[in-house]
Amino acid sequence: MEKKIDSSGVIKAKKHYEEKSAASRSESSHNKKTRFTRSSTESFAQSRAKISLKKSSPRAQQNKEDQLTRLNKVIADSGITSRRNADDLIQQGVVKVNGKTVTTLGFRVSPDDEISVNGNPIPQNIKKIYIVLNKPKDYIVSVKDESNRQTVMDLIKLKSRIFPVGRLDRNTTGVLLMTNDGDLSHRLLHPSYEIEKTYAALLDRNLLEKDAKAILAGIEIEGSKANVSELFIDPNNTRKVYLTLNEGKNHEVKLLFEMLGYKVKQLDRKAFANITASRLPKGDWRFLTKHEVFQLKKMVGLF
Repeated sequence: MEKKIDSSGVIKAKKHYEEKSAASRSESSHNKKTRFTRSSTESFAQSRAKISLKKSSPRAQQNKEDQLTRLNKVIADSGITSRRNADDLIQQGVVKVNGKTVTTLGFRVSPDDEISVNGNPIPQNIKKIYIVLNKPKDYIVSVKDESNRQTVMDLIKLKSRIFPVGRLDRNTTGVLLMTNDGDLSHRLLHPSYEIEKTYAALLDRNLLEKDAKAILAGIEIEGSKANVSELFIDPNNTRKVYLTLNEGKNHEVKLLFEMLGYKVKQLDRKAFANITASRLPKGDWRFLTKHEVFQLKKMVGLF
C-alpha cells in the first residue's frame, strides 16, 4: 500500500489529540502537530461463504453437533482467563471434561458437559464486565506475578474475576482494557481485525522527517514490517511523537525507534480502538459505557 506525506507538505495543527477518539483523529484538519499519514483503501471486512453440507446422520445427531463449542471459548466465556491462556491451560493438562483430562486444542464440548480447571468447576452465566484503566508506571500487566511485584489487579478492587486485554510493558503507561469476556478479548488482539492503538512516545532526540517517512514506509521488525498508519510530531517538542498502529507485537514501538537509532524515554498508550483514558488520572479506572462496548464488538464482528 502506497504511503505518503500530506500533499500540502505543510505542518498542520493537531489540538487536543490526546482527548480525541481514534475514530475522529483522522478527520481533524485544524491542528499544530506535524502530520504524516497514508491512504487506507483496503477493508478488512471479509464476506463469509455459505457452505451447504449434505447430512449423513439423523436430525437429532446433527442438532447435537451444531451445539458443540470449542473448549477454550467456553473457558474464556466463563471469565476465568483469556482464550489464549485457556489453550495454555489445556496443554498443561489441568482441564477436565466430565472428569477426564483433555489436552487436545480444538476439542469441542456440549452445554451439558462438566468442565473444571485445576479441579474447580468453571463459573456459569457470568455477567460480562468491561473496564478501562489508565495504567501507571511500575505495574505488571498480569493477573498475578511470580516475583510478587505489583500488578494492575491491585488497582481494581472487584469481586468479579477479570483479566487484561493484551499487555503493556511495566514502565509503559496509559489505556489498558480489562474484561471477563474472553471472546471479545481474543478478537481485539487478533491481527486480522487490525484494531488501532495510538501511542505517545518521548524520544531521546528530535525525530527527523526522513525517519518519519521511513516509519510510514515500513520498518522491518523481527521479519515483518511494522504497520504504522499515522504519525504526528509535536511542534512544541519535536522529541514527542504520536503514532497509530493496527497490530500489537511485543515492544513494537520501542523496537521501531531503536531500528532508526532513537531511544524511547517514555511511552504512553493514548487509545485502544475507540477507547481513551481521557480525564482518568493515572491509576484510576472506569466501566465502559454500553455504546463503547457495542462499538468494540461491532469492530470485531460480534454485532
